[in-house]
Amino acid sequence: MCEVKAITQATFDAVVQENIDDFDMEPNEALEDAINQFLSQGISLGMIIKEVGMNAEHEVITLTKSLEKYKSTDLDSTEKDALKKTLLSLTEKFQSDLAKRYQASKIADAHVVLFELCKLNADDLDLLNDCMQTLSALVNGQPDLVSKEATAFFLSIIKVLDSSNEEIALLVLKILKFSCLKHEQNRVNFVKEDGIAIVLSTAEKFKDRPQVVKEACGVLRSLTLDDDVRVQFGKAHDHTKLIVTEHKGMERLFDFMREHASDPAISSELCLTMSKLMVRSEFCQQLVDMGGLDVILGMIDKHLERQNLVRHCITLIKSISGNDDVKVAVVKSGGAELLIQVLGKHNSNAQICESCLAAITTLSLRNPSHCDVIMAKNTAPLMVQAMKLHSEHAGVQKQACMAIRNLVARTRQHSTAFIENGADELIRKARLLHKEVLEDESKAALRDLEVHVELKERWKGENVGITY
Repeated sequence: MCEVKAITQATFDAVVQENIDDFDMEPNEALEDAINQFLSQGISLGMIIKEVGMNAEHEVITLTKSLEKYKSTDLDSTEKDALKKTLLSLTEKFQSDLAKRYQASKIADAHVVLFELCKLNADDLDLLNDCMQTLSALVNGQPDLVSKEATAFFLSIIKVLDSSNEEIALLVLKILKFSCLKHEQNRVNFVKEDGIAIVLSTAEKFKDRPQVVKEACGVLRSLTLDDDVRVQFGKAHDHTKLIVTEHKGMERLFDFMREHASDPAISSELCLTMSKLMVRSEFCQQLVDMGGLDVILGMIDKHLERQNLVRHCITLIKSISGNDDVKVAVVKSGGAELLIQVLGKHNSNAQICESCLAAITTLSLRNPSHCDVIMAKNTAPLMVQAMKLHSEHAGVQKQACMAIRNLVARTRQHSTAFIENGADELIRKARLLHKEVLEDESKAALRDLEVHVELKERWKGENVGITY
């Protein structure tokens, strides 16, 4: 693995200052020269503030250090106003650049100071709101900055909030979500502090506030991820199982789905979250038994123009169709026809095409009767058109290859429709363009279309090693 070369902020600033002092460069010229100099040496400047500091220090660092004087519980109105102004400035700077967030924490311990201010002002909701706004901007993309103590503190805050404090609830949920993304230990700490129950209860407490429900969904989804490269094995499946079984998360989220079925934005979030919970066959069946399939299909039919909602609904259909009995129920309920209708209507949207093709792949897997239903709706031209429109999108090409393979593997008569529309040539082109992504899928599709395909026989039993 190639080692990334990095420097400190002090080193970068020193070179910029040297350009100004020793070479009489203008500040902007000195900055540009320093950037080019380090980049030419292969040094990463991703976490470096690329500005000329004032009085040898960047403004974001100066502002962060100035917070120390406000660490008191008896601030007068003038001091509170000054603190609010400083927090607002810091929030804007943190939101503008990850490098500023990183350096503020590394050089001035911004996360420590802001957390202390949150604790000191826990009873002053107005100041607490401002402190958390800044902290939320700081920890975005930096989950390491949120400690176990901070997780417990924010959960204790949200646990006792009444339904009138929507802004505080939103900020707490954002901080918790940012802390759990790409950080397995923070997720474990969150679950140990009974965070799942608290977040679900908060969503129910604020059920009439769509933004709070949306952020609560984001927190729950973060627990279902296995995205921390620093740990060998995550607990994503265990956390998902806890949400569904011990905390009745599926039933509680489904109540929101029915209640907010007319709101496309919140319905989209709920469908996406529900799809992340479908990690076991019995969970898929449980959702259908509750009437979930009818609600999902109804939302697609009612909000066919809303692309984001439609995509997440289809993702959920694909997830629950991992259960063979549910797969049959989807087709019997007209789900296959609805998928094809969506594919035709939103053919220009790569993400919807990918989702539709993935769902078709699942519905047609090992089920010839489903293949007949799907192909009866003139599906081949729509799939080929999607491949033509999104030739650069590897996801669309991969799902198309898999769908074609499943649709013809046990029903060879359907291969004619794809070949007549030029699917085989498109598959070959896609394989050349995205070879690393769909080498196997493209060859499987060509093989089952019964057209020419070059298959490598890696081992011939001749007592020699495998060749690549």
